[in-house]
Amino acid sequence: MKVKQLQCNSVSLSLQKTLDEISLRTADQKDEVVDLLSDEQPSKSRLVDITYNQCIWWEGCYYCQDESRSWYQVKCFI
Repeated sequence: MKVKQLQCNSVSLSLQKTLDEISLRTADQKDEVVDLLSDEQPSKSRLVDITYNQCIWWEGCYYCQDESRSWYQVKCFI
């Protein structure tokens, strides 16, 4: 599986709404994201751990939400 490396990018308003809906019925995966990034991108792993409140998986990407309830694309697999 090829991994696409991304910085944490904000997402469109329509995707924000979709992720809000999905997060209501999906378990938080923040610990999984932190663990995944810890070996390959330790500084990004720490950033995710201290910056975001929750993370979810949707359509091949991990998205994380901050205190202001904004979602960011953290890592995608293509």
